[in-house]
Amino acid sequence: MKTGIHPDSKTVNVLCSCGNTFDAASTVKEDEIRVEICSACHPHYTGEKRILKTGAVDKFYARQKKMEEMAKKKK
Repeated sequence: MKTGIHPDSKTVNVLCSCGNTFDAASTVKEDEIRVEICSACHPHYTGEKRILKTGAVDKFYARQKKMEEMAKKKK
């Protein structure tokens, strides 16, 4: 590796909007980094399942529900 071409790295405090804090190595000049989401609150890491019904998917579920209700009325 060439010397003198890499930026200096230091340990900075990372503060998440959920309140979690941890230390990480970074080349930023500030002593603190603020993030919106981290491994403590991200659904991928927490195992929390979120289903967002928007747009075409929402319309599909509405039609499906309507068809089920019509099938129940026929019986």
